[in-house]
Amino acid sequence: MAFNLFSRLMPPEISFTVQFCEQAKCIHEAALELRDMVDRQQVTSDKHVASIKVIENRADTVARKIFIGANRTFQAPIDREDILRLAHDLDDVVDLIEDTAKGIQRYSISVFAQEMRSMVEAVVESADLLQQAMPFLDSITRDHKKIFAICEKIGNVEQSADESFDAGLARIRAELGSGTLNAIGYIDRKEVYELIERVVDKCDDVANVVQTVTAKHV
Repeated sequence: MAFNLFSRLMPPEISFTVQFCEQAKCIHEAALELRDMVDRQQVTSDKHVASIKVIENRADTVARKIFIGANRTFQAPIDREDILRLAHDLDDVVDLIEDTAKGIQRYSISVFAQEMRSMVEAVVESADLLQQAMPFLDSITRDHKKIFAICEKIGNVEQSADESFDAGLARIRAELGSGTLNAIGYIDRKEVYELIERVVDKCDDVANVVQTVTAKHV
């Protein structure tokens, strides 16, 4: 009887997987908006930036709920510090996508080299993989192999994006040397390349956190 009473008094175990899935959904939506911005589907950059801002605000709201909930929860399938780290990194991805969109808007870039398009596609692919991974956090022990496989794919995407990044910088250096691109144009494009690279790198950071969390439950 005493044990049953103690069990009823203990707070229930709370999973944050639903919120993590919502964060991943925000990342995917922002990534698609960024790709549309690069594709220039008859919409001005201002509208894309505004749309991404709305998504970013929603992502911030979800992150705040996780931060508050994690600090009030005594029982969770994932360690509190891992919950906070994962929520923070997921939120950073959306912030970095917004920074990238603002960079494109700020420098009025309207022509995108294939290398830059490939990097943006890597952002979309990484976002899609993160969406696939998050639901497995509720079955982390049973589905650890699936999680590891998805995280490995994200790592491969990041490596491919690095190759596009190097090729893109080589291209604009050559254009600067040939005089087809002035110094300001070079600096602007280099910054945008670096912004996109940071997005892909942060997606890989998220994958690394997920791998670390998963390893604790295998």
